[in-house]
Amino acid sequence: MSEDRTEPHLKKSPPDPEADETYPGVKIRSRQDVNVDGDIAGRDVVKNTTNTTTNVGFSVDAVQRLVIAVGLMVFLTAACFFSGGVAVGGVALAALNKQVGSSEDAAISMQSKLDQIRALGPGVPFQFTFTEDEISSYLRFIAGPPMGVSDGKVRLLEPGKLVMGGQANQLGGLPFAATFEVQYNMPGQPLRLTGAAIQLLKFGNSRFGWVVVPTALLQGVADQANAAIGEGYELNQISDASHGNDLAWTADGVTR
Repeated sequence: MSEDRTEPHLKKSPPDPEADETYPGVKIRSRQDVNVDGDIAGRDVVKNTTNTTTNVGFSVDAVQRLVIAVGLMVFLTAACFFSGGVAVGGVALAALNKQVGSSEDAAISMQSKLDQIRALGPGVPFQFTFTEDEISSYLRFIAGPPMGVSDGKVRLLEPGKLVMGGQANQLGGLPFAATFEVQYNMPGQPLRLTGAAIQLLKFGNSRFGWVVVPTALLQGVADQANAAIGEGYELNQISDASHGNDLAWTADGVTR
């Protein structure tokens, strides 16, 4: 029988399967568990007890940037819907998704009403009624294309407040939503831009992915809308002229 001649102080105890072994950035608590508790980034390699290796492909900085970007998106999206101080909210975005008939005939009807007002001469009081379909069709087929706005739409929210949407060339074709309030006694500028949002991510008709942006980003669209619809008069009053679900406004004003 062979005799173990290893000196006592050189003998090694068998490894305790439950003992902790520490490597840079990794603690192994058992032969099955690998716990990462240090900085592992870039091309660092993690070794487990089976001598296999795993490459970790994301740096700490990249992960931090991703977390910040996602957090900002969530914050702005939540603000868009839930903050009382934000003008573009869920009601406005839901209104844009509402189906309203759009036609060239309705667009021509709106254009005809504006032409009649401008033909009156200066200082003449007027009153005219228009429907949501007419003003939305007017933006879609007549006013929108020269403004660089495609798929334009307008939805009446309440007397004196509306929301405009579409895709703007100046935003690289991104969908936008802009809320407006009617301005009284402002010749040529009946609409005041109150809020703006763009849709960075689109999931069908979902409202997810909309973020609030400074109104300055859509001020150019607002200026062109005023030039298209407000030339030659000022408004004194807007009143509701709706019939059931068919929304309409009556506008009172004077030509300039």
